[in-house]
Amino acid sequence: MLNEHTSTASSPQQSLTEWVQSQFSRLYEHPSPDTSDSAQDTDTNTTQSRIQSMFTPTAQVYLNHTGPVPLEEFTKYLEQTFGANKTEVEWKECFEVPDSNKEEKDDNHETGIVAGYLIITRTLKFRIRATPAKNYTHVSVQGSDRSEEKSGDSRRIVQLFYTSASKAAPVHIQGVHRT
Repeated sequence: MLNEHTSTASSPQQSLTEWVQSQFSRLYEHPSPDTSDSAQDTDTNTTQSRIQSMFTPTAQVYLNHTGPVPLEEFTKYLEQTFGANKTEVEWKECFEVPDSNKEEKDDNHETGIVAGYLIITRTLKFRIRATPAKNYTHVSVQGSDRSEEKSGDSRRIVQLFYTSASKAAPVHIQGVHRT
């Protein structure tokens, strides 16, 4: 379940679905093309800070039906993007189920389950037959939050089921035409 808090009634808030989509899309944004060690350290710190802003410290993460795994292991799994020049995230489906069992109805304290399916396309640094190589990662996510904090915008994921599979994009080689 995800928890949505609004600090003031006038501040615009994203829906839970929009929040999940924006947070996961940010996770996959590709860093600058600088490949120096300091840039890689910065990228790791950026991923870690994004994970910390998305999850509670005690979040349960199930990675490909294994788990729960520590957030550090999940972070390392997400950072395995060697050789990517460009990353695109395409959400195919995403929906939320509001928590109907909530005892206390509070407009500023929305909880629910958000599930979605996305495809991450990575354009790699190397080429195959004069075309940049591509890799597709298909991801299914389902997150929930049962947090009871009541101040500020403190949406956090407390439970996540993350299933993914990667495959290389097909290489289309033109055949030799015989005359």
